[in-house]
Amino acid sequence: MKFAKLRHRVVRAETLVEGRRQQTIDNAGALVTHWKRSWTPWRIVLVGLGVGYLTGSSRPSRVMGATKWLRVVSMVSGMFTTLQASMAAWQADQAADKADEAADSAQDAAQATQNTQTAAGVAAAQAARHAVSTGTGPARDVPPRAAPGPGYAPPVDENGETERWTAHPPQPAEAATHLSER
Repeated sequence: MKFAKLRHRVVRAETLVEGRRQQTIDNAGALVTHWKRSWTPWRIVLVGLGVGYLTGSSRPSRVMGATKWLRVVSMVSGMFTTLQASMAAWQADQAADKADEAADSAQDAAQATQNTQTAAGVAAAQAARHAVSTGTGPARDVPPRAAPGPGYAPPVDENGETERWTAHPPQPAEAATHLSER
């Protein structure tokens, strides 16, 4: 078979499928329209009465004994318990995500604080070297600051709290806590 003949057969088959599809859509639309028109209020009432009579005459309470009712009740209660457990798990997952985000931001803040302290230390060292080299800074033989003695009281800030961070700078978490308390 030649390619042109195969192509012609494929095009004809596609046209035929498209025509059948359109016929099916038209027939389905006609069926739905006819179905909706056939359900008049009196027919609905008659069908409801017939189904109710058949259900009542079959005595479903005998068919479905007490044990089956208990199974149904336990199944429904288990379904609600499972739903509540899944909601609790979802809420715990959301809380864990928020805790991870908070930990990441705290770690970023700590890194930024450490970088700032390092930069400040380098700048102070450079300023001291420049001051000593130009002769405007303190003398080189100045002894380091002595540790406070037993009668030493740390300075008190405006809130009446003593400042304990004069010798060593605070850790980032302590600094953040101290600032948030103000």
